[in-house]
Amino acid sequence: MSSLLTAFSYPWSQREAQQLHATLTQLYPSGSQAVALVNRAGLSPGLIFAEQSAYDVWTEILTEAAKHGLLAPLVQQAHDRLAPSSPARPFLTALLAGAVPPLDAELDSGGAASGFLYADDTVSEQEALLYADDLTIFTSQLPKLITTLSQLVELSPAVCRLTVDLGGSSQYGTAFRIGPALLLTNWHVLYDIRSKRRASAVMAEFGYETDTPHPAGLALPCDVTSIQANEANDWAIIRPTETLTSEWPIIPLKRLDRPQLRSATYIVQHPGGNAKRLGYVRNQVSYVNDRVVQYLTDTQGGSSGAPVFNEMGEVIAVHHLGGRPHTLLGKAPLKKNEGILVARILDDFAQQGILLS
Repeated sequence: MSSLLTAFSYPWSQREAQQLHATLTQLYPSGSQAVALVNRAGLSPGLIFAEQSAYDVWTEILTEAAKHGLLAPLVQQAHDRLAPSSPARPFLTALLAGAVPPLDAELDSGGAASGFLYADDTVSEQEALLYADDLTIFTSQLPKLITTLSQLVELSPAVCRLTVDLGGSSQYGTAFRIGPALLLTNWHVLYDIRSKRRASAVMAEFGYETDTPHPAGLALPCDVTSIQANEANDWAIIRPTETLTSEWPIIPLKRLDRPQLRSATYIVQHPGGNAKRLGYVRNQVSYVNDRVVQYLTDTQGGSSGAPVFNEMGEVIAVHHLGGRPHTLLGKAPLKKNEGILVARILDDFAQQGILLS
């Protein structure tokens, strides 16, 4: 059994502990669901204040479960209630077996947002005003939305899941094709953020569109010696060892005007290292400068390196950090996400002599 599950003080600095928190928050996003699981694991529900955000509920639960030696029963209960095909099951199974599970590349110490290049992930009062507690749109907006989604359907096959071996541990991230033999992702996906050690092996998986890998999918090893990167602006490129066909389109990178506040962002991603998804709810831009764009679009760990699209289907940024769970659907978000603007990355490419062809 993992030492995490036998700890009497929850080890928040461990990446496995951070991912367990994120996983349980996603599986049980309401206080009532969480408390029911706690009760089955033998922890008194009276120790938990359920009327708070899912993030805070699970912070409290895991802290109390560790104090009472009930982390293992809690994880076992969550595991046993998952469908065999659930994407979360392998992670929980590995914890219970004492194995080292693959982790999301995006998690950092204590779940903090210290990696933000501008401020942090707190939503200011002014930014909160951007959010309308209304998940409907005017029907007059449908033609524009349909056009955007149609463009994303054409481009989304270019997005792939990365499985990265760091020499004894592994992590997931997202990447996308930007040239005939070139994939773009984050520096922190291809490097260990603590040791700065480069990945020892990388696998790019295209066509992972459902919870079960698509039969027409393609898994390609990548050449780790081809990695070029910029830690400061958190980007990295890598080349597959085999030729990519037109089935997996190239997403062009070009200089664009800065996105406007309130404009929409759409993120094609592999959240949690799972099947490809589109983030498109509460997707307003909340801040932008000459380096980063910040937005309320939902992501999770594992979404690092995903392309951030505008309404024209153009890539405006590479998703870089965020993914802390929001409150319940229909309530204003508490946290935001951040991406590195394509224009800044293209400046770095020019300085490093990187050609996209």
